[in-house]
Amino acid sequence: MKKILVALAALLAVVVPVTLTASPASASPRSQAVGMAYNYLDYTAFSKGGLADQLEFEGFSPAVANWAVSNIRVNWRKQAVRMARNYLSYTHFSCSGLIDQLVFEQFSYANASYGANQTSAC
Repeated sequence: MKKILVALAALLAVVVPVTLTASPASASPRSQAVGMAYNYLDYTAFSKGGLADQLEFEGFSPAVANWAVSNIRVNWRKQAVRMARNYLSYTHFSCSGLIDQLVFEQFSYANASYGANQTSAC
């Protein structure tokens, strides 16, 4: 039995490569900012500018915050829809008022319009 376990361990060592990754404490500021950006997006909706501002509030430099939001995979239109629906879950808006609110949250006018038009407000 011991020989089988040793052989299996040897086989797994060849077949299943082990990837070592840096612990969060030793990661670069850019990778920390990317990780935090994804954490925020898991929690709630953000515009690109709003997320960069939040990362700066968390202590990242403007350069690192902007680099992070430019290098993550996120659909900003879907974020606009998500934020529009979040707003409508607790208050009422006209279509134009919701678009204005999304623009205030730093979505582009195109993304704000798209987000609002995917809701019952428009």
